Amino acid sequence: MEYLNLLNVQSCYNFLNSTIKIDDYLNFLKLNNLEYAFYADKNSMYGSAEFYEKAISKDLKPIIGLNIDLSFGSILIYAKNNIGFQKISYISSYLNQNDKVNLENLEKVFWDTLSNDLIIVCSFSIENVDNFLDKFNKNLNSENFYIGITKQNSNFFSKHSNSVFANPINFLNENEFPVYKTLLAIGEGKLISELTNVDKNFFFPKEVVENYMNVENHINNILKISSLIDYKSIFVKEKHFLKYPNSKKMPSREYLKMICENFLDDYFETKNNLNKQIYKERLAYELDVINKMGFEDYFLIVHDMISEAIRLKILYGPGRGSAAGSLVAFLLKITKLDPIEWDLLFERFLNIDRVTLPDIDLDFQDDRREEILEYLFNKYGKDHFATITTFQTIGIKNALRDCGRIFDVPMNDINHMTKQINDKNIKDLKLALEDSETLRKYKEKYPQIFEISEKIIGLPRQTGTHAAGVVFSDVELYKVVPTKIGINGISQTQFSMNHLEEIGLIKTDILGLRNLSIIQEVLKNIKMIEKKDIKLEDIPLDDKKTFELLRSGDTSGIFQLESSGMTDVLIKMKANSIDDIALTSALYRPGPQDNIPLFIERKNNSDLKYSIDKNLEDILESTFGIIVYQEQIMQMLQRVANMSLSKADIVRRAIGKKDKNLMSQFKEEFTQQAVENGYSQNKANEIWVYIEKFALYGFNKSHAIAYSLISYWMAYLKANFKSAFYCSLLNGSIRNETKTSQYLNEIKNAGFHVNPPTIKNPNSIYVFHNNMINIPMNIIKYIGPEFLKNIKELFKTNKEAFENILLLIGNMKEKGLTEQRYTALVYSGAFDCYGFARKDLINKREQIFNLSSTTTLLNDPNISLDLEKRKDKPEEIVGFEKEYLGFFVSAHPLSIIRQKIMNSQKLRLLNTLKEESIVCDVLVNIENIITKKDKNGNEMGFIDIADETDSMVVTVFSSVYESLKSKLNLGKNLIIKIKTQKFNNKINAVLLEFIKEI
Repeated sequence: MEYLNLLNVQSCYNFLNSTIKIDDYLNFLKLNNLEYAFYADKNSMYGSAEFYEKAISKDLKPIIGLNIDLSFGSILIYAKNNIGFQKISYISSYLNQNDKVNLENLEKVFWDTLSNDLIIVCSFSIENVDNFLDKFNKNLNSENFYIGITKQNSNFFSKHSNSVFANPINFLNENEFPVYKTLLAIGEGKLISELTNVDKNFFFPKEVVENYMNVENHINNILKISSLIDYKSIFVKEKHFLKYPNSKKMPSREYLKMICENFLDDYFETKNNLNKQIYKERLAYELDVINKMGFEDYFLIVHDMISEAIRLKILYGPGRGSAAGSLVAFLLKITKLDPIEWDLLFERFLNIDRVTLPDIDLDFQDDRREEILEYLFNKYGKDHFATITTFQTIGIKNALRDCGRIFDVPMNDINHMTKQINDKNIKDLKLALEDSETLRKYKEKYPQIFEISEKIIGLPRQTGTHAAGVVFSDVELYKVVPTKIGINGISQTQFSMNHLEEIGLIKTDILGLRNLSIIQEVLKNIKMIEKKDIKLEDIPLDDKKTFELLRSGDTSGIFQLESSGMTDVLIKMKANSIDDIALTSALYRPGPQDNIPLFIERKNNSDLKYSIDKNLEDILESTFGIIVYQEQIMQMLQRVANMSLSKADIVRRAIGKKDKNLMSQFKEEFTQQAVENGYSQNKANEIWVYIEKFALYGFNKSHAIAYSLISYWMAYLKANFKSAFYCSLLNGSIRNETKTSQYLNEIKNAGFHVNPPTIKNPNSIYVFHNNMINIPMNIIKYIGPEFLKNIKELFKTNKEAFENILLLIGNMKEKGLTEQRYTALVYSGAFDCYGFARKDLINKREQIFNLSSTTTLLNDPNISLDLEKRKDKPEEIVGFEKEYLGFFVSAHPLSIIRQKIMNSQKLRLLNTLKEESIVCDVLVNIENIITKKDKNGNEMGFIDIADETDSMVVTVFSSVYESLKSKLNLGKNLIIKIKTQKFNNKINAVLLEFIKEI
């Protein structure tokens, strides 16, 4: 079958209206020996940069365009050069900056933008086109205008000599039509059976095109169009650094030098024993590199952003990534680490020999990040500042759910299918089918759903917003990248982050870090509870209580350190410094974690000798002879082979990327220069092998130290201000029932009392008072924000009503209190303050509701509820607490059961099982069961068990599972015998014996 180069190919970035992935399209062109790759999506240009780069990599000529609909037809607009690209980018940006576009305004924009830098292909949808032809002829040279032939208009226009076939193409091969129809049905929210008259717009072969027009005309005009395109000039590779408007109106490099020197003088005044010459030389060197690379305005923009955060009292992090190695960044308060004090290297961040854009990433407290974005948007405007688009793709669950819905599969079956998808197989449908017999049975029942789901998985469905990335531009953004409207009206690039540096845009990551919000809230709580104003910069970095807490393993809620594996390393390392925290985070990663046992052994045994070379001892001393940091590699290359740190950074990157050609070249250069520096050939080779071994996994020290400082801040606050710390942790975990339950147990174990929600204190946050943590009202199921707002309003305006339960309920009924909400409030403990048993308040609900109406009508607070005041038995209410709060407050059911069991002290608590090979009996509840086939095809199980202290995964091998599976049921309380084991640095267990059900 013979194919022609065709226009109007719609890629899958026309969300839910095309099955065509860019790679599939380009491979199709290569397979059919087609030279030109036309690209023009409807209204948007999301995939054009990706398409351009991939087409060139396959030796295809990319022709980039845009497809828009006007009153007289469908228009394909192709860019002949960069000016043409800017024009179609402007039109696409205009279309995507507004929710609704006025057609008349769009047509004005189109005619105003028209020029001979564009090629226009117009597929007329009307018969009388003379006026429009005249208008096109006036605005364009004849070689830049063509009439598009479609199935619908071919009878009217196919005789024109300047015609090309331009029927829309939404899928490549005819057999993909069912998949295309599926996407349409999903997009329109219809059943597949409800779609009618869907055109089969696939990539027609030559024989089909011949039915609509003269093929020779098409071929000649395609060649003519292609010859006019200067595709190499579409994207101009130049840096678009925004100019910072400084208040002194000085040249940026002079202004940067001035403020850095001023800040350095201020720093000298706060630190008495600094070697001023070292700092001055380092500053001069860094400024020289920054100026030579043209990055001075970028530093000033980031400094201005930080200054605004400080003014607004928004907490930001001490540094992220390699920027913490810059003295300039430190003086500008972009980072909070003195790089000379911490032995951090500027060349790891900015290297004159490695011409890449600087990457300054910033962390702000996540609840105020939007204020920073709004500041930048307001300061620089929508044409010079933007967030970055991401693409949300169709996942396995959504594919099964959407296909099930459009094929009218019962919802119960759809839910059952999607429940078989878990974290392990969420990206692999074949693996999910291997894991689940249930899913395999559904595939037999609904084969078409699985066949189509597999084909739509991974297709982009809609745009999202990059969690952190923003860009700045010196020229109007549309001249570099098409834009769209984003969150809060802020512009957003249509290209994803992977294609921005190539076109000269600096990506800066402005991240929202939840842990910084927690820290800020803790500081606020400390000020409120203990009347102390704690400044993070004044916290001592050698606090005894803090390191005792870390060495004890009490790391829950602490940034980076709360996983069991990290905690285990901290304990064994006997952490006693920020450096130890940084080393833990640097080592606890795939690859370097193999060195943890050796590292701990050397750290805790000063008699061990481990020097590879006496000349390198000072570089490796802090890590006990093991290369942990990338900066150490650079220093070793400099010391042994006299390389500059800039060159050493290039070598480090080559080793890390396993670039064999460069590694071979650099090895020869290293050994030769090492020999010239007095090393023997053998010693030079030995050191190179040592560097090569560790460089694959070396970690960025600047990032490790900066992030460890955040960890330390949190550990300090937890060790010294526990109640304020836990209040903030809990407020950050609202709706996360697992974390909330964990933190409440910990706070109880620390000696604090936990109160259930109370109607007399209708808070939306956890509050600490009189050695007690008070649970907020918004935790309660069915108590939504609007109803809680009504309760708070009543509390403000009629506090007396809260003294009488009947008067209160009567008033609350007028504010949205239903029987469902009443039940939730009772069982959560919100009415405990009145002294009545929860069970009684439920049993007498009808009488209480009737009496409350009378009480409110008479407004008589003396009418009282004739009900005995008593306390509930814990076993009667804990189940309802779990239902309405998501966790237990009064007691844990297993604690109640444990008290009634003879010799219960012999039953181990899960949180005491910290080692391997412990054989013991445990009292637990089964929270989840997953089954799968072992290598012999026999069924085995993995059960999630929990008690009042912890949770654990227990493996039930097939030899045991068959006889016990009828006894292992969700929600059951059991006594079982287990043997602990360690897997992925986490303690789990194997089931040895089922003892009994409780």
